[in-house]
Amino acid sequence: MAEPVSSGLGRNGPWLQNRWLRVETRLDDGSLSPLALDGAFRPTERALASVQPRGEAPIAFGRCDYDARPYEDALGRGRLLTLIARLPRRGVTLRRELVLYDEHPSCLMRLGVTRDAAAGLRLDALHVFETADGRGRLQLGATPPDWRIYRHGWQSWSPTMSLGGGAVDLRSAPPVLAPEPPAEGAGRFASDDVGVLYDPASGRSMLAGAATARTLLTQIAVDAPARSMAARCLADGIALAPGETLWSERVAIDLVGTPHEQLGRYGDVLGRLMGARVPQRAPAGWCSWYYFYQDVTEEDVVRNLRFLERHRRELPVETVQIDDGYQADVGDWLQVNEKFPHGMQWLASEIRSAGYTPGIWLAPFLVAETSRLFAEHADWLVRDELGEPALAMKNWQRRNFALDGSHPEARAWLTQLFRQICEGWGYDYVKIDFLFAAAVAGRRHDVRATRVGAYRAALDAVRRGAGDGRFILGCGSLMAPSVGVFDGNRIGLDVAPFWRLLTHEERSAPRPRERRPDDALSAETSIRNTLNRSWMHGRLWANDPDCLLVRSDRTKLSLDETRTLASVIGLTGGMMLSSDDLERVPEERLEMISMLLPVLPRAATVCDLMSTDLPGHLELTPEGAAAPQRIVGLFNMSDEAADLDVALPEGRWQTVELWEERSLGVVEGRLSFALVAPHGCRVVALSPPGDVPSLVATTAHIGMGTLDVASSAYDETAGVLRLRLLPAGRARRRVYVACAGRRPRDVRADGRELALTGDAEVCCVDITVDQETLMEVRFEADASARER
Repeated sequence: MAEPVSSGLGRNGPWLQNRWLRVETRLDDGSLSPLALDGAFRPTERALASVQPRGEAPIAFGRCDYDARPYEDALGRGRLLTLIARLPRRGVTLRRELVLYDEHPSCLMRLGVTRDAAAGLRLDALHVFETADGRGRLQLGATPPDWRIYRHGWQSWSPTMSLGGGAVDLRSAPPVLAPEPPAEGAGRFASDDVGVLYDPASGRSMLAGAATARTLLTQIAVDAPARSMAARCLADGIALAPGETLWSERVAIDLVGTPHEQLGRYGDVLGRLMGARVPQRAPAGWCSWYYFYQDVTEEDVVRNLRFLERHRRELPVETVQIDDGYQADVGDWLQVNEKFPHGMQWLASEIRSAGYTPGIWLAPFLVAETSRLFAEHADWLVRDELGEPALAMKNWQRRNFALDGSHPEARAWLTQLFRQICEGWGYDYVKIDFLFAAAVAGRRHDVRATRVGAYRAALDAVRRGAGDGRFILGCGSLMAPSVGVFDGNRIGLDVAPFWRLLTHEERSAPRPRERRPDDALSAETSIRNTLNRSWMHGRLWANDPDCLLVRSDRTKLSLDETRTLASVIGLTGGMMLSSDDLERVPEERLEMISMLLPVLPRAATVCDLMSTDLPGHLELTPEGAAAPQRIVGLFNMSDEAADLDVALPEGRWQTVELWEERSLGVVEGRLSFALVAPHGCRVVALSPPGDVPSLVATTAHIGMGTLDVASSAYDETAGVLRLRLLPAGRARRRVYVACAGRRPRDVRADGRELALTGDAEVCCVDITVDQETLMEVRFEADASARER
């Protein structure tokens, strides 16, 4: 049992302490100073809190009273310290709450403001944590240009990556990719929901992030030249009535461990406090969008459904999802166009009868100017400053406005819409897209509704209509504010059948231009967000990395780029949806889809998360009776052929590479590959050599034995290695066995003799597995064959 949080009164004010962290406060100004006890890491000696009223000077803490008491919530037991500043000259009382937990390293805090004066008060922001000038300036070993900042985006498509302290912030802007304009000037960043500041000189880092997200947007601001970091909750100008209190969201501060560990813990905190819906395993399916786009027809869907029926062994997916292209207009979701003559209820019945879950796409928070919904219910829309409908985006060659989630009639319509689609039509999987629209700035029916409050109200209306047991996949959605509603969520930009979006002039240049942080949708940008948000998977929802494209027609992706896309999707463990016209895909490329099915049960660690905007080093410690001890993914994300090299854990390792299907022999110290193709990759299984023959890896599945081998056991008396192979992944595979100095004699599978190649170090068997199969590798029994 963990030692409980302790508290006391120091020279300047009260303090809290658990086994990871000590937080000291000052009663003269309400500031705090966090100290990580491992290595005495104290990034700031004075972090303040304040409130920003509209059109007035900030309201800061003055002399404080305090209260300390036991505390318990979804994170466990701990202790709550409250600093209270009564400020009669400003007509408010400020409260700063700090919580430390017995069994969690993070410090959670929030800021409350109560209006004591007779007049109301409009609020723009609550600054929950802000390092101050002087002693509050961040004290890190590296100079600010050498800092690394994990900069997280507002919604699914917003770029997310780590940037250097001397870089310029991303140009993401309202209303689509960001809630507020970007920070200006080199070294100044605005990160939504969560941010991490990493000091490469000491290896220490500080995470700040929204631990709840039900009412206010939270931004983490880093100003490297000023050596400052702040967490602020945007109050959207909400009016505070006399006697009323507004609380910020809860904000987590974490100083312990690596950035990847901190992000993982942050995901656990956010997931627990927001009631995350995490499915037992990530779903797999087929989606119509990336081959047919809006031209999709009923016949296209049925034809691919029949292909899946005929290839259940190779493509064991559960869901068939119809994407954009069936509806009469954006907003008129129950009116179906002429390309679907039998209607959507009939199509759902066909999908279900074939043994699959029917899935459907819609964008419920967008209302096109040409739609019947717009003509009949323009009063349901968010309004701009002039009282006109607020533009969410231009798409489909028309303007699309934002549905107002604060309007009770709009919410009732959403609930009835999804009840009809799910209960009436029969769809148990719904993908809801362009959801940021409900959170655009503007005037709402409920004048006290914040952007996040209206967004959450709209999502809750959708969930009521769909029902608790159906799968909802979000897309184009706010991130932290969506936790607890979605079962799955898109974490990146749309994938595309090309590596990088280039203009005609750029395509004609002798060399491709380098990637940019603000590049538009492409395979490259989709991969970047998939890697940089991989920590969310299994904590907040099932990650949706977007679809796998393996086709050889209507694509500009090379074979190496296609393998990289497949490897990233497979190793990060999220949802796996194919989006090709399956009848047109060559057999050897269909195998790539098979190699990701079933989906791995856990995500790999992104080892170079903070060293580059586009990581290239993944490591997975798989779980399974016969799984390799480690799987390493190395990626050449550059535009030129390059050597790839990584340090290995101590010891000797038997190695097998997945895509080239070859043994690399015994390796120690470093794993190296020469001149890997641009945008290419290597996926390698590592298994330690033993004293008896054992499985090294297979090439059936991205898990390389994790899901396609049920058991592996060596019978010393009989001199036989017995492997029980499962029909997971592709049927055709190679099985690599470490021989431990014994000479292999023969191999049989369910009584059939197979060819065997190799020597006393490693041998290889080519086999096709369509059902559970017992494979036995027999070894010479004489002692002379056991030379080490």
